[in-house]
Amino acid sequence: ADTEYTIEIDVVDAAGSTAGVLDPTTFTSGSLPDHLPEFRVPVADGERMADGLPLFNLLDLRDDFDGDADEASGGGDGTDGSTESTVPPPAGWIFLVDAEGEVVWYHVEDHPVGEVTMLADATILFEMNDTAARRIDLRGDVLDEWASTTIVDRLKFDAFGRQVVGDDPLVVDIDAMHHEHRILPDGTHVTLSTELRVLDGFDEPQCGEDPATFDGTYHLVGDIVVIFDPSTGDVLQEINLFDHVDPRIDPEAYNLCGLPFDFVFPNWLYRGLDDEARDWTHGNAVELDEANNTLIVSIRHLDALLGFRWLDDADGAAGELLWHSGPLGDLELVSGEWHRHQHAPEVQADGTVLVYDNGNNRPGHGPDGEPLYTRAVLYDLDPAAGTVEQLWEYRITDADGNVLYSAAVGDADRLANGNVLVVDGFLVVDDANPVSAQIVEIVPADDGADGGEAVFRLEVADGPGWLVYRGDRVPSPFG
Repeated sequence: ADTEYTIEIDVVDAAGSTAGVLDPTTFTSGSLPDHLPEFRVPVADGERMADGLPLFNLLDLRDDFDGDADEASGGGDGTDGSTESTVPPPAGWIFLVDAEGEVVWYHVEDHPVGEVTMLADATILFEMNDTAARRIDLRGDVLDEWASTTIVDRLKFDAFGRQVVGDDPLVVDIDAMHHEHRILPDGTHVTLSTELRVLDGFDEPQCGEDPATFDGTYHLVGDIVVIFDPSTGDVLQEINLFDHVDPRIDPEAYNLCGLPFDFVFPNWLYRGLDDEARDWTHGNAVELDEANNTLIVSIRHLDALLGFRWLDDADGAAGELLWHSGPLGDLELVSGEWHRHQHAPEVQADGTVLVYDNGNNRPGHGPDGEPLYTRAVLYDLDPAAGTVEQLWEYRITDADGNVLYSAAVGDADRLANGNVLVVDGFLVVDDANPVSAQIVEIVPADDGADGGEAVFRLEVADGPGWLVYRGDRVPSPFG
């Protein structure tokens, strides 16, 4: 931004010889919006970093923690879009930055942007507002748009009168498209949706209800893995968590109370219909292990990774639950610690699984124990043997080496050179620390020991309210 460039053009004939030189021309790039946070890069070891540019989303939630459900998350009342509030700044950003932290490309949406992927043709696919997805080119033109029924019907307009999606999206008959949206090898798309169900048969209240008036029911929002045809919107397969996990088996362990905040998803999507709706499972990722025909689904509130059969094969039908990793699951942890409220599992070339482990409710840690910490962790999950083995971990730190805790969001990706890119998207901000999120590239210890060295660190350093969901390092689309 705000930089003068000179373009020099040689005219070359078919034989490859220079036929002439045009006069140089100059231009000055535009300015960035003035309300963006500061991007700091205290570490950038160009010789040890992977090639490419960091690509990441940024959510502006500075006003959301004081707002109500509709104001915060883009949900509206489905009426004429009238508003009594001042229209806020755009909430969803996508950035490409260079090794100095300079923004080289950005895109902005009125509503929050989640998972972002650069495709092979340099177009960008992203999930938006937990209810839709778009594919755009580098000019920001919308090439494709998919939307859930909710956001073209009941919540078509947000509380500020803004229409959330375009006039003619391809509508998929599901409630939501949240946290994950990716293209599978067969060309179909996979995303996460949700369903609200009222379950009865609970003997005792779990969330502070009066036992004398408790009716034995909970109104729970559970996740659905959805595979659909991107050309028609037809739903091809659904895997409903209600069909595989029953919270009545052990109510105390199965997170019946959910998050208390109205503005977070899926609360804002359902509270307008049912003020008793509770965020039960909170799925946040779907990863394909193609070699084992398995969809790995991350269920944050159950501390669970679930493996489902992707396609019909000789061993059974698609959608069958194959294994359950986590403290409530059927695999035995033979070394290390379980993942807790985890995000973004990634299958490695050797079949191991890299996980961003937020560490919420880690046993022995918290206000009455050791400080909470967050880590990137590598597991060997062996369903045949019924075991999980921890192979490596990296506990996140700030630039001074102080161990950090990120209670929400986050990502860990293996890069082409073997480094691990870690996104700490929700850090505690105080007077001593203005950094609300960071993207750190780690060279793992070469002796196989835990830990590693940071060779790149990008900090979002402008106080609280800025959040990064995931990030990646991608080839530069500019050559």
